[in-house]
Amino acid sequence: MKKYLLLAAALTAFVSLRAQHVIRMKNGSKMEGLVTSLNNGILEVQKNQTISKVNLSEVAEILFAVGGEKTTGEIGEKQITAGSYSIRYKVADRLIATPPRVDNLTQKKGTVVVNVSIDKYGNVVTADPGAPGSTTNDEYLLTKAKQAAESAKFNNVPHAPLKQTGYIIIPF
Repeated sequence: MKKYLLLAAALTAFVSLRAQHVIRMKNGSKMEGLVTSLNNGILEVQKNQTISKVNLSEVAEILFAVGGEKTTGEIGEKQITAGSYSIRYKVADRLIATPPRVDNLTQKKGTVVVNVSIDKYGNVVTADPGAPGSTTNDEYLLTKAKQAAESAKFNNVPHAPLKQTGYIIIPF
């Protein structure tokens, strides 16, 4: 019961911000939308002007928008805007403090996945573009994605491991 009261308090605080949410169910499925209310153990989620009702006992996790970043499809993956680009990334327990500087002076299109490692201070120490999931192998876009990833700065976590790995997805 105490767990539900804490969840209700958290939901009330976040609903007032009108944030986007990702609800992961105990059966592994997930839904996205805006949590609009929690009454008598029933969670109401609005998406595209349709309200779905979910029994709270079936919910495993609710992910909220944090600091202007949104969660995306994969659990733990986050999204941030860098200029006109929507960058997705995943590094465990880390947030991007300074978005990558992305530029593309051509008309070339594609998505580049960059494997990165960062130090405990949030600096990108290695960036390897062209990881699985990339939709292009164009050298110009790979170079620009590497430069963008290297320009990103993650939050400083002094107690973090000396090196953490993850990825940054840059759409051109």
